[in-house]
Amino acid sequence: MSVRKLMDVVIYTVAVFAATVAIQIYQPATGGYFNLGEAVIYLAALTTSPIVAGVAGGVGAALADAATGYSIFAPATLAIKFAEGYVAGYLVRRFRGSGQKSALSFLVGGAYTLLIIYFAAVLWSGEIYVGPEQFLGMTVETPLISIPLGAWVIIALVIGGVLTYSLLKKYVAAAEAPLLLASGLIMVTGYFLYEYFVSNPLTNRPPVDAIAEIPVNIGQAVIGAALSVPIAAWLRRAGYAETSD
Repeated sequence: MSVRKLMDVVIYTVAVFAATVAIQIYQPATGGYFNLGEAVIYLAALTTSPIVAGVAGGVGAALADAATGYSIFAPATLAIKFAEGYVAGYLVRRFRGSGQKSALSFLVGGAYTLLIIYFAAVLWSGEIYVGPEQFLGMTVETPLISIPLGAWVIIALVIGGVLTYSLLKKYVAAAEAPLLLASGLIMVTGYFLYEYFVSNPLTNRPPVDAIAEIPVNIGQAVIGAALSVPIAAWLRRAGYAETSD
């Protein structure tokens, strides 16, 4: 492994850890939580290599689980997030340069805007905790904030607009955003299986309750992709990564 790639692994591992810890929305049906780690995993996939995205995603997210009281998920997270990051990196390189038409760019940007609004309405139509309630075994005074749906609509429109602009300027391919979401299905399926067969039974929760986290994890992948694409576009413009065409 080259020095540059090793540095990328370290940087993105720390970034995945920080993003996973920064916002955690607890899901009582499974004992899991919503987080923004996917945004950094997908960013690594768009700007570095599959192995960097895989290692950073698996190690960074697993360490976040272990540090914030979700150790039961850490082994599964290591495998699931590694596979998700590696496949995301592979797909965006395999199909890079496709789907550059303006109509497709508007379609993708608009679709992600609507999806963010939908998941914001489902997940965040009330009070949320910003940050973990535990860190390295210590209880944390996590602030509780309330964000109205109207604010989430504005946030979604801004993210969707920046996403569409990035696609139209061809700093990323319009096909890359759906490819990231496709890799997110690994995460959605992996956690469903782990929660159904392992974590829910071990924590005395009904296995069928694992279904409740499927829409949450889909929303995590959607929001992660929508955030990572514009950031990757900015990094490519700055010369950090190769452009998509």
